[in-house]
Amino acid sequence: MKCPNCGSWNRDTLPRCFKCGTPLPQDPYTLPTEQPSDLDEYIHSNNSPKNYVRINDEGQESAMRDAKDELALEMQNLSKRKESGREKQRSLRQSGASRGFAPSARNIEFEDGRKPASQRVPRNFSYTDADVEGELRPNARRVKSSLNDGQYNDYYTMDVAQPQVYYNNIDNRHTDGIPNVPIRLPRSGMRRRIVRTFVILLLLAAAGLSSYHLVYLPYANSAKELPLSSRVILSPSILGESAAHTIKIPGEEGAIIYIKELHTPYTVTGGYATIEVPDSFWYENENVVVDEEVTATITPFLKTSSGEQVPLEAYTYQVPVPASPLILVAPDTGYAEVSTKTYRIQFRVEKNSTVTINGEDLSSLVSTQDGLISYNAIISPTGNNYFEIRTHCQHYRESTTTVVIYRAVQDIPLDLSETLDNRSTNENATMTISATTLPGATITVMTPHENLDTSKLNSTGEFSFDAKFSVIGTNTITIVASYPGKQSSEVNYDVYYVPPAKDYTRKAWGLDAWNYSELLSSISTRVASSQIYVCKGKIISIISSSPQLAIMETGDGSSSRQVLLENRSTDTWSVGESYRVYADVYGLYNGIPRLVGRYTYDP
Repeated sequence: MKCPNCGSWNRDTLPRCFKCGTPLPQDPYTLPTEQPSDLDEYIHSNNSPKNYVRINDEGQESAMRDAKDELALEMQNLSKRKESGREKQRSLRQSGASRGFAPSARNIEFEDGRKPASQRVPRNFSYTDADVEGELRPNARRVKSSLNDGQYNDYYTMDVAQPQVYYNNIDNRHTDGIPNVPIRLPRSGMRRRIVRTFVILLLLAAAGLSSYHLVYLPYANSAKELPLSSRVILSPSILGESAAHTIKIPGEEGAIIYIKELHTPYTVTGGYATIEVPDSFWYENENVVVDEEVTATITPFLKTSSGEQVPLEAYTYQVPVPASPLILVAPDTGYAEVSTKTYRIQFRVEKNSTVTINGEDLSSLVSTQDGLISYNAIISPTGNNYFEIRTHCQHYRESTTTVVIYRAVQDIPLDLSETLDNRSTNENATMTISATTLPGATITVMTPHENLDTSKLNSTGEFSFDAKFSVIGTNTITIVASYPGKQSSEVNYDVYYVPPAKDYTRKAWGLDAWNYSELLSSISTRVASSQIYVCKGKIISIISSSPQLAIMETGDGSSSRQVLLENRSTDTWSVGESYRVYADVYGLYNGIPRLVGRYTYDP
């Protein structure tokens, strides 16, 4: 019973609405008298649910609709739809049986599953040959097959040429829940699966074969047709102590490639024949190499199993030729200004090198120990004097450099003796200077000296004196020659002076923590007096090689006391080595003392 006020459904036995308490009429509303015969047609022909009349407590009517009304209509038409469905299935089975595809039995009934079990009629699937609607084919035969419950059923099968079906038929048994549907023979289904699998495999094989012929083979053939120069791998390398190049030529594994220029066969391993050729191989037979690069050409041949040599494409590459080593010692910058008639040019080359200066062969002067060569050049008082040095050694191209020595133009010739040395360790801090000038000229020595001898000046122009050195290190000697009617000539000559080791070292102060602090606080005073210190420690870095400048750590581990040392001794320092160096103060360098080391000893 539906409440006319709130629309809630109630039992027929309730006098009032269970939800709102409104009295329930005997027949509160009536369904439409005319209903469609089919619910689907009713729903599709009506876009909205039917409206019903609701009467409130005041007796007023209002339209009302409820989804449960549609449910009521659907329940009314459910039985009719089921009956229509059964008729439809029955006609379909009859039609299929007449064509030999589906079984049908006249005595199969469908029961409503919602009925109580006591009211249900058991389904009967048993039938005889006469129960089958339609005629069986004349070549049909009876076959037995086992079911899951151990019973046997009769079914019909056709010959191989016809569609094969069989039908459920359990004799004198009632089975609930097993539909009467056609069952295909397992053998026929397996055959279809086998055929389908075979077709798929065939398609895959065809796709793979097509990819091989259409994609892989064209790519492989195009790769084989690439020129050899684009497939060879070239890289620089080191062979022994000389520069070289590594050449990798592609080929089949195990093949033998013969290089004509090297007269050597190479086996292909890992896809390549690996060849190492020193760069000097391509120009070592030439007397003089001037070019910075030479062209190298290798001609490979492929050896076949029959012994035949098949020529391959020649391969060329450029080989750089290094210049012969040439290191200037004096002057280290390639330029110097002098006032003497001679100047000693010094430089280092490779041992057994060929050396020429201004075309003069001086190869015999090359030291066999360290390659040092010394050359006394005659310097004319005409301004710049040029000296072209050429050197060439094996496995290098010729190297050329030019040294310029400047000597001022002199109106009055003034030449120092060629035997003068530029270093002195005399105990008396003196050095005898001999020179010649224009006879009758007047000589004036501008720097400290003694024992000036001009007895031969008017006759031969010769004179001499003893120069006195006031500082440790470089001392410049200045001489001026004058003559009436001519411009005076001035000569400056530098002499490096260091007292003997026994005198120099005994004047040294220790560089402990107190002296280190005192040196920093009074650096200008110590420079003026050329104070000597003994520096003990390890070389931690070298910041220059010519002249050699090194930083030494003289601290004892608790504090850092670094000094910069300029090496003026006869030894060469190495990083990480410890030394005992006697040095005099020169100044400051980046906040640390700078000294000039004169003598080096083991720590």
